[in-house]
Amino acid sequence: TSSNSGATWTEVTSIGATKNWLVITSSADGTKLAAVVQNDNIWTSSNSGATWTEVTSIGATKGWVTITSSADGTKLAAGVWGGNIWTSSDSGATWTEDTSVGATKQWVSITSSADGTKWAAVVSGGNIWTSNNSGATWTEDTSVGAMKSWFGITSSADGTKLAAVSRGGNIWTSSNSGATWTEDTSVGATKQWVS
Repeated sequence: TSSNSGATWTEVTSIGATKNWLVITSSADGTKLAAVVQNDNIWTSSNSGATWTEVTSIGATKGWVTITSSADGTKLAAGVWGGNIWTSSDSGATWTEDTSVGATKQWVSITSSADGTKWAAVVSGGNIWTSNNSGATWTEDTSVGAMKSWFGITSSADGTKLAAVSRGGNIWTSSNSGATWTEDTSVGATKQWVS
């Protein structure tokens, strides 16, 4: 962790053995953090990473690959490779598994609007999914054609502007919260985008 824009860093060793950290997310003020460990658990911090709490209430360890946070750090959403999206509305103290999208999927990236109401997630070898109610319901977008190897997605603060990338493909953008998408081919040949 760093409290001076990366000029100096402190290694957090209180968590114990080193872990296969994959993704970390932060509240806008940097006090609330949440991170996922591959084939392990979610960890949260409410003091800018000085101390961490392991979330074990979810049950067996999972193939976590992505996590996102609202600006105030209260609403979190995390995705499991070959599983479901899990959500929290209390900064990660408790979690709910979202099974509303049907069969489990290869979730790889999820993003949130600042207020935590608009979420968008991508599936490797699948489609883009969006929610306008903090994950209560989801809409699958099949308008981009054949399923793609989606790898990353990001959102503007208000959740209206989205951008997603696929490996061996192009960048896709949306200006209406994912209702429609436009493929950007201006960068030339397709690329192995990763995030």
